[in-house]
Order: sequence, then C-alpha cells, then structure tokens
Amino acid sequence: MPNLSTANQLTALEQQLLNRATEFVPYLQTFGTLIDEERDIPNEVIQKISDAGLFKLGTPKEYGGHDVSIRAMVEIISEVARGNGSVGWVVQIINGNNYNASLSFPPAVLDLIFNQEEEVRFCSVLLARKATVEKVDGGYWVKEGFWGFGSGSKQATHALLNLLDAPAMSKSNGPTLAVVPMSQVTIVDDWYTMSLRGSASNSLQMKDVFIPEQFVLVQDMKQAPPMPIEVTGRDQYRPYVQLITNITTGISAILGLARGAVEHFVEKAPHKGITMTVHTSQAAVGHIQYTVGLAAMKVESAHLHIGRAIDNLERHVKNAEQLSLKEIAQLQTDMTYAAMLCWEAVDLLVAESGGSVIADSNRLSQIFRDIRGGSNHALTTASTGLELYGRVLMGMPPQHLLTLAAASFLKQPASELSK
Repeated sequence: MPNLSTANQLTALEQQLLNRATEFVPYLQTFGTLIDEERDIPNEVIQKISDAGLFKLGTPKEYGGHDVSIRAMVEIISEVARGNGSVGWVVQIINGNNYNASLSFPPAVLDLIFNQEEEVRFCSVLLARKATVEKVDGGYWVKEGFWGFGSGSKQATHALLNLLDAPAMSKSNGPTLAVVPMSQVTIVDDWYTMSLRGSASNSLQMKDVFIPEQFVLVQDMKQAPPMPIEVTGRDQYRPYVQLITNITTGISAILGLARGAVEHFVEKAPHKGITMTVHTSQAAVGHIQYTVGLAAMKVESAHLHIGRAIDNLERHVKNAEQLSLKEIAQLQTDMTYAAMLCWEAVDLLVAESGGSVIADSNRLSQIFRDIRGGSNHALTTASTGLELYGRVLMGMPPQHLLTLAAASFLKQPASELSK
C-alpha cells in the first residue's frame, strides 16, 4: 500500500531514513512469530535498527540525532511497524519520548543525559500506579514506586517517569517528571498479553532510590508562561509538547500495521479461495473487492486525519499562535479517529480471511492482535476522543486530562471555543 506522503514534505535526510525503514520491512516480517513467542525483540533486530539511525529520529542534532519533523517521524515509524508491530511500537515510543524529553528539560540537564550514552533511548510512564516519594535535600527520595506499561523498557537507557500517582495528581497542577537511568529501575516481567508481545511494556519498579533535583521537572500547568514569539528553531515546539505527545507516541505504529494488513491481504487474495464455494480466487469475488477497497480507504482516510493534525500544529508553530480549545480537541480526536479507522480496516480483512486466520503464526492474525492492543492505548482510544470532541463542540468542558493540560499550558480557558 503506497505511502501517501509526497517527496516535497520531507527533507533529503528524512527521505533517506524513510527508505531505510522501507528496506527493513521484509526483514522484520520474518521475525513475527519469534518475537511473539519470545515476548522480546532479538538483539540482532535492535542492532540493525540502531545502526540505521532509526532510534535517533527524535534526538536533537547537537547530540548526534536526526531531529526529523513530526511528519517524517510518523511516516518513518509507520514503515517500521509495517514490518512488525512490536518493533514499530518500540521505535515509536523511544523516538517520541526522546523528542518530548528534549523539549521538556533545560539544556544543562540534556547535556548530562545525552553525553553519557552513545545512544540515549527513553521509555516512559506518565502516571504512577503507586508512588511514595519524599522531597529531600538536593532531590527526591523514592521510597517505593510502581509504574505500568513501560513500553521499550528492555531497550531503554533511561526512563521518564511521573513521580505522582492518581491521588497525588488530583491535588497537583501538573506532573512531576523524573529522568532515571534504567540501572536504577527494576523491570517487572509481567507483560503476558495477546498484543504487542515483543514491546517489553513491562511494569517498572523503584525502591529506595535518590533522584537528584536537576533530573526532576515539576510542571505547573497553571503557571506555565507562553513561549515568547521571538524563539526560533526547535524551541518553537516547546509550548506544544503536550499535543506533540499525542502524535509521536501513539498513532504511527497503528497506521503502519493497517497498511501492512491491506498489503498482505491483497498479496494473498489471488491465490486463496473461499471454502465451501466455487470461488478459487478471492481477488475475483465482488464482495472481497468491495471489502479491500473499503479497508484501503479507511487507512488512507486515517492518514489524511493525521496529516491534517500535523498541518494545523505546524501552522500554529510557524506563526507562534496558540491553538483554540476546539483545535486542541480536534487534534487529539484526529489521532483517536485515525486509530479507529485503522482498526476497522484490519477487522474487515480478518473477517474475510477464513478459519486459518486464527493461527498465532498467521501474519494477519499478528497484525489483528497488535493493532487491537495499540488502539486501546489511552492516547488512541476512539470513544475517549470522540466524547472529547463532542463535549467541546457542544460548549462543555473537556473530560480528557491531556486536553486540560495542553489548554492550560497554552493559556486557553475551558470556556474558549473559538473556531
């Protein structure tokens, strides 16, 4: 299934990285069953991804990264996921977190982090399930902490963790983000799932760990000042980091999985009949043709929604403009709606794939499981996004915590509903 991006939207370097990712697709497809069975990505695969520079998409150039555009990040990572969902998910999470961390912490702290490792890779969990943390001289003492779904934890060098759990967050004006080397974090081997089995989305645990104050960022959304207009370059994106998270750490892998499903079905259909019928080739059957067309249009429509969100964000960044509450909600809903369209496309194809599709080793079955889990992520859950957009359109305050955080950071009151 063709990538809908046009050459003039990517730089020469970004196109080169996209081509590298595309070249990996057949290679990654051979590891599908092994990755699911081992619940891990082979070191060989991780090394090839690293050698190709695909873990440095969101890393600033001053630290040896590529610092690609948000659009390029989506396109490149979706190609990786077209080869394998777990690999795409890990590449997505690490690059998105590297990008977000580099926009959140001051340069002096980034120097300490990125100059310690040849290749920094962040996993993250932005809400603790349980955290007992004490402010002490020079930093924070984590008596006990437990965080769920630390995707990419086995490949990460650092974790970006919110030191607040839900009760503490309800009393706070924003998260308390800490950068912690993975050497101080215990990975709990509890990722036994039907979906994204190789993503290492294990729980993370800390006990009696001291975190120096310089590696902790207390975000007060109610006090965050707007970014001055004269700021240029990468720093222009700093006020929008809450919204960028929606794009960089959720939808790319889902888009790639859906593209891969359409391609796989189209490749197999001419050589596959329909049991208990006279049809010897699915490709010659009218309702299969209709289903493939519908599935493909859903995936292409999802890409258009993603593109609209990126275009809108880039326009506001370029003009140093704040987004209205409606625009913030629309951007978030574009991501969740795109995820729903991708999931629906795969579901349509699975329904026409016969009994063999239920085998664990069946590629479409692997995609089906991975995209279902990915679409259930908090940033890509369609029901949450559509509720959000409906509430804002009808003049009600948003229910989504990330919307409230982004609106607060950008100084948009909940009652502001400008078009």
